[in-house]
Amino acid sequence: MEKVRAIKATSNKYPGACPSIGRGRIYSDRLLAAAVFIVWILGQSIAAQASGKKPDGDNENTKVDYAAANREILQFESVINKVIASTFSSSPFAVVHTAKGAYLEGYGIVFNFTINIHTAVISTPFGQFRTREEITPELKKRRIEELKEKLIWVLQDNGEILRQLRKRDTVTIIAYFEDRNFPDEPSENKTILLSAPKKDLDELGHKYDRLKEFKQRMKIIEY
Repeated sequence: MEKVRAIKATSNKYPGACPSIGRGRIYSDRLLAAAVFIVWILGQSIAAQASGKKPDGDNENTKVDYAAANREILQFESVINKVIASTFSSSPFAVVHTAKGAYLEGYGIVFNFTINIHTAVISTPFGQFRTREEITPELKKRRIEELKEKLIWVLQDNGEILRQLRKRDTVTIIAYFEDRNFPDEPSENKTILLSAPKKDLDELGHKYDRLKEFKQRMKIIEY
């Protein structure tokens, strides 16, 4: 993940750059970061297979039903998208890409989405205009933290949806926050990664008195 941090950090070095160039750099950085993450996932999968570990769950030897897995992913996406809407529906935030999930053999399922924090500007032949009131850094921070806590709840409360996953598989949610400011303002993008093994979702699902333990077992990365 150190490499990913380095990649994401480069997107904030050009506060005065042309908006179109800045957007292209943001998208390129995100694609490169996603590629690095997927390569890491595949590496982990190959290493696990090479180690010769035995399956540890009832469905470990069962072939994945991709049609059923797709239906489960769509259902889980719906839960995530409802949480996003409930958090940002009455704010200047705008969801650019809703949650999308993908099953990766040997790893599990990865969901990701993007939220554009600052869409208060539109470009016209006559210049750029504000379309919404500017939001404060405190409000941005509060809304992002609120969404993070809700996504942790989504994982703990909805793990049973993903029946095709094996206990050794992992469920990961990646949230990209684009702080698209005005051309003369610095950009402050943020990524949050929440990840938990399926066995923990099964063991601690709906056990709210063990939420603290669930968070401790999770992998939570912010940069």
